[in-house]
Amino acid sequence: MKQLIILLFTVFMLWSCSEKEHPTGVLIRVENSSSVDFEDILISSGASQVEFGKVAGGSKSDYKFFESAYRYGYVKLNADGKELVIQPFDYVGETPLSPGYYTYQLDLENPGTSSSNLTLELVVD
Repeated sequence: MKQLIILLFTVFMLWSCSEKEHPTGVLIRVENSSSVDFEDILISSGASQVEFGKVAGGSKSDYKFFESAYRYGYVKLNADGKELVIQPFDYVGETPLSPGYYTYQLDLENPGTSSSNLTLELVVD
């Protein structure tokens, strides 16, 4: 009986690890690399528009499924009571991301000033 439990546990662990390593779609999370809380986060990349809600400064969201996505996208959020937007013009010449886990690292340049600027960097997880 003990061997059966160990075998089932091992099979479960291998199955869950392989599921994480080989997703069937594009899964993206948001990392707030700033010290300022981000609220009402909306990201549109490719065919998907996904809401992430609030991500505290220095934190990461859960992964969310995108039908398709690119290394960058439209981002709208509120930080320090100010709406910030990244507006790409198009995706001409871009290749959609392959199925996998990705992080959009969002950060603020010059936080707390009238010239604060939102930045996005793609990280392959």
